[in-house]
Amino acid sequence: MALCFLLLISILGAVCQATNMDGQVFLFPNESIVNYVTLNQELNVPLKSFTACLRAFTELTRDYSLLSMNSPKRDNALLLFHKNSPDKPIAIHVDGQEMRFRATLNALERRHICGTWDSSSGVTQLWLNGKPLARKVMKRGAAIQTPLKMILGQEQDSFGGTFDKNQSFLGEIGDVHVWDHVLSPADIQQVFLNNKHLNGNVISWRDLPFEINGDVLIEPVQKGVCEDQALTACQCKI
Repeated sequence: MALCFLLLISILGAVCQATNMDGQVFLFPNESIVNYVTLNQELNVPLKSFTACLRAFTELTRDYSLLSMNSPKRDNALLLFHKNSPDKPIAIHVDGQEMRFRATLNALERRHICGTWDSSSGVTQLWLNGKPLARKVMKRGAAIQTPLKMILGQEQDSFGGTFDKNQSFLGEIGDVHVWDHVLSPADIQQVFLNNKHLNGNVISWRDLPFEINGDVLIEPVQKGVCEDQALTACQCKI
């Protein structure tokens, strides 16, 4: 497995079998249309609900994609996206529709972002660093059709491609998990606190099949002093 990691770092477009990425991040070093990571996870049935979580660390203030999923027939089937907006900077897209959320972001803060959606009610919610934002409703009764192309670092305008470097991600992404259901508030809090027993059943960071394209590095997570202590007592911004 160590050899596979070295190959991933040194060879463009390298492929690895499912890997435990715990304690690692993908580092996107420059603005481009060729740097991205494909998550090679097969999903054979439509998604009628989801929870999608990840950690991001970036200095970008412009538009950029966090997690992009497209189907052959639907652009932005599931998308977590940062908007260059002082009032509503984070958007969740479901089945091609956008819902934006009001939040205050610190450009130098590590962010843990979770988006949830349930088809039966249409209830859509964003969680930022373990805290829920106001619930909204969209795409009631819809379903996210498969197959899905899942990409980190770029926003797809077609199935697996048509990238815009002005929407590319620059910085670190890690702890990516996706479930095919809405997690409870208590479980989302545990995901924020990095409970190793909570892993996505669609995408799991601790059992991740992926392909690196272009210049993307795998680097260890850099932890602050607070993160080495009990998070429940310290409540770090991670």
